[in-house]
Amino acid sequence: MADTSTPQSNPSASTAELPERLCTWCKVSMTKRLVAGGQFIHYTCPKCVFQHTTKRAPKTE
Repeated sequence: MADTSTPQSNPSASTAELPERLCTWCKVSMTKRLVAGGQFIHYTCPKCVFQHTTKRAPKTE
């Protein structure tokens, strides 16, 4: 049977490298994942399911 879980947008990028964000309402650490080909970070609160999406800053190397 095929894996129907949410696919990772960019498996080479680690979520540990992404900035942390606290839930606006609960003040708990939100889970994070890359979306739109790694252009955006999608945060979800594990407690109240509040969601927030932010654009990733371009890398300056």
